Amino acid sequence: MKKIIYLFAAITVLSVTVWSCKKDEAPTVPTDSTLPNEQPVALGDSLGEIIDNPEIVDASMSADLVIESYPTFLESDYFHLAIVEGPQGGKEDSMNKICCSFKLTKTQKEKLSAAHKAKEECMDANRKLLKAIDREIEAWVKNQKAEIIAKAKLQTDSIYKLFNAGSITATQKKEMLYQVELNRAAALKALSAKAKEKIKNSINRAIHKGKIIDCEKIYLKAIKEILTAEQYEKWIKCHKEKYKKK
Repeated sequence: MKKIIYLFAAITVLSVTVWSCKKDEAPTVPTDSTLPNEQPVALGDSLGEIIDNPEIVDASMSADLVIESYPTFLESDYFHLAIVEGPQGGKEDSMNKICCSFKLTKTQKEKLSAAHKAKEECMDANRKLLKAIDREIEAWVKNQKAEIIAKAKLQTDSIYKLFNAGSITATQKKEMLYQVELNRAAALKALSAKAKEKIKNSINRAIHKGKIIDCEKIYLKAIKEILTAEQYEKWIKCHKEKYKKK
């Protein structure tokens, strides 16, 4: 009987000791293993180069110059198509699963949706004003293009008058017309560089760009807070390339 009592006492002491050790253990804190250039502020700052160097379709004889002034990925809600099932998680986010598959809880999806809506409201006015400035630059380029084409036409008409008057030979006419064409093509191509200079030198455009970047930083910070550390790391490694100028 004494042996049983001693054994029971020993087990009790051991249990209390183990319980005390567990109680004293510090809670595990997820390690943030994302790189410095994957942080919300760094990603937001990198947008500046993209907005300052938009995609430009050069002007030609048949088409006007077009400035793709606003990165379309900024309007994407990457988590909209996530389907949630049950309180413990949902199906894979079909928008992201190609390169970073994870599940979202219902609460996460609701918070992410609200964060994206807030970003859209934050960016809306400045996005429209930025695009309006680029439309003004496009209109300026269009006027410049018209002048270049008109100048080339005058030169072409003059060459034909000289030829018809017998002042130049057919070979000279051909060479002169070819040079007019070269000059016109070079002038049209140079409009792209002039448009880029106007974009970079626009003070108002820089102001709106800065506000758009601030909105994106707030949104990215919200995403990082809503997702788990593991989810954010997977997501940002998938999407961070969008924030780099290609």
